Formats: sequence, C-alpha cells, structure tokens
Amino acid sequence: MNNESDNKQQVAIIRQENIAAIVQAAPQSYLDNRQSNRRCLQACRELLDTIEAEGMTDRLDQQAAAYIEKARRTVKVMNERRSPVTKLFDQIRAEFTSLENAIDPSRSDTVPYRLQQLRNRYAARKREEQEAIRRAEEAKRLAEQARQTYRQALSEDFHVSFNRLVNKAINELTSLRASVTLDTYQSVLDTVTGYSADLPSEWKPEPSVANPSCIAPDESSAIRSEVFESLLPGFRERYKAEIADLRSDILDKLPSKRAELQRAEAASAAEAERIKAEIAAHEAAEAERKEQERKQKEEAERRKAEAEKAQAQMAGLFNAAQAEAYTPKAKVTKKIHITAPEAVLAVITLWWQREGCRLTVEELQKNFRKQITFCERLANKEGELIKADGLEYIDEVKAK
Repeated sequence: MNNESDNKQQVAIIRQENIAAIVQAAPQSYLDNRQSNRRCLQACRELLDTIEAEGMTDRLDQQAAAYIEKARRTVKVMNERRSPVTKLFDQIRAEFTSLENAIDPSRSDTVPYRLQQLRNRYAARKREEQEAIRRAEEAKRLAEQARQTYRQALSEDFHVSFNRLVNKAINELTSLRASVTLDTYQSVLDTVTGYSADLPSEWKPEPSVANPSCIAPDESSAIRSEVFESLLPGFRERYKAEIADLRSDILDKLPSKRAELQRAEAASAAEAERIKAEIAAHEAAEAERKEQERKQKEEAERRKAEAEKAQAQMAGLFNAAQAEAYTPKAKVTKKIHITAPEAVLAVITLWWQREGCRLTVEELQKNFRKQITFCERLANKEGELIKADGLEYIDEVKAK
C-alpha cells in the first residue's frame, strides 16, 4: 500500500498540468517579487542617504526601525508569493534526488551500500587470511634461514676448533724437531715415530655458537650432532694427511740434522755456533713455510664457507612459494578509532603541528566555529572568560 501511495504521489508531482502551472505562475510571481524588491531597496537608499548626510537621530532611528519591520513583512509576502512555485520545484527535485539516493552506494540505507559493506568485510577477511598465510610463510622461512645460519656457524666453529687442534699437533712436532741434540736424538726419533697421525677419538669440541631462539633445544642438539658427524670424516682425512706429512718430513730430515750436529761438535766453537744458527734458520724458514701453507688453506676454507653462507641466505629469500589465490581488489586506509576522550587531544595536537599552525585566523575560526560558539555562550550566560594571548572579547550591540 505504501508503494502504491508513493507511486501515485510521484505521478502527481510530475504531471504535465503541474509543470504547466509552474510555467504559468512563475513569471508573474517573479515580476511581483522583483517589483517589491526594487521599492524596498529604493526606500532603504533614501533613508541611508538621509542618515549619512544628517547623522542618526531619534526620529531617523524610529524611521529605520519602521523600515526594517516593513522589510520583514515584505520578505514574508514575497516568500508566500513564490512558495507554491518553489515548493513544487523542491518536490520535483526531491523526487529526482530520491531516485538517485536509493541506489547511491555511499548512503547507508541503500542496497548497493549493503553490498559494499559485505564486500568490505569479505575483502578484510581475505586480507587477514592472506596476512596469516604470509606471516606463517615468513615464520617458516625465518626458521629455515635460522637453521641454515646455525649450521653454517657450527661448521665454521668446528673448523676453527679443528684448525686449533692441528696447529697444536704441528707445534708439538715442530718443537720436538727443534729440541733435537746428540743426546736426545734417539728419544726424539722414537717420540716422533710413535706420534699418532689419527684424529683423537675423544675429540668432540663443545661449540661456542648460541642456540637460535626460534629452534627447539632438541632440534638444536640434533643439528649440532648432524653437522659434526658430517664434518668428521673430512677432519680425520685432513688431520692424518697433515700430521703424517709433517711427521714423515721430520723423520726424513732428522738424520741429516744429526750429521750437522756431529759436524758442529767436531768443529771449533765459532764454526759450531754458525752451524747451529744455520740449522735453526733453516728450521725456522721451513716452519714459516708450513705456517703460510696452513694459513692459505684456512683462508680458502673461510672463503668457501662465506660463499656457502651467502648462497644459503639467497636461497632463503626465494624458498617460500606463494600459493595462487583469489583476492578482491581492495584499498587499505588507516582510520582513527578513538576509544578514550583524552585521545582527541593527541589528534588535535598532531593536526595543529602539521596543518593548523599554518592556517589564518579566519580559517581557524571557521574550523572551530562550534567550539568558539560554545565559549561565547559560557561568557554570556556564566561570565566565564578565557584569558590568553591573542584572544579578546568585544561587545556586539544589536538594536531591537
């Protein structure tokens, strides 16, 4: 019934005869109102000219009051005269705008608006789902990257411990060679000959690398054992090769050193000193050469480890494949939601710092018209005045 009534009213509004009535009545109403306007303005100018020429007097003030009252009545008559015309125009305009408003997605009482809200909620849910997937993938990627980094750090740490062990053994053998005399020759020879070239079975250094926080302790322990066991065969091979090589080199050169020591013993004191110095210099040069070779190997290992580490980090950037999924197009904007009244001060402060301090007094008065009106009301009703630099109260006088 309501729809039928609305449809009848709409038809009544847009009837041809109503439009014809507007067309007929509007010109005369306009002419009459224009004539009233002209006469009112003419009387006003004459009164203004008299007041400006003679100054305001009681008589002229009374005439001005009478004129203003007459102007009010004239406005009322003009309004009544044009009201039928403008009301019908307003009704037609309202009908047009109601048709538009009924399907406007920005109005909260329309079907398109409800559809838009459903789409907004759906887009927000899809975005949250995608964010949850992204966060999970990111956590997974970071955990895997932490594992790779941990493995790499453990490998580097075990290599450092291994190099320290090798250097210790080399220093021991080198010291034995340097300590040879004719009296100690046989004992040194026996010690070097019996020096084991096998990696000590009990050697398992405790790594100094901290456990990653995103990996469980049990998994960290498993990774440590896995990395050590994977490196152990290589360590055994390298240890045997380096120690056995140095041991063989020392054993090969011990007889010649004994011969040199025997020659020094038979020679004069000065010649003996020269021979011993020559032996010491030769052994120092040999030790330096070996040391340089060890450093070169360690540097090569370090560069290799750095390259593997960089490769692992690069792989970590691409190892999280994103699943294809439909995501509605959405514009995400930040909206302020105030949950406590005092938070408004923070908003005003930021606005003042970024924009308000650059506005003119007129612009600020326009923006804060409601607040200014409130303070004016307090001043007039309760006498409460604001005391601040740049602010003053003035009396506005209006004749009644």
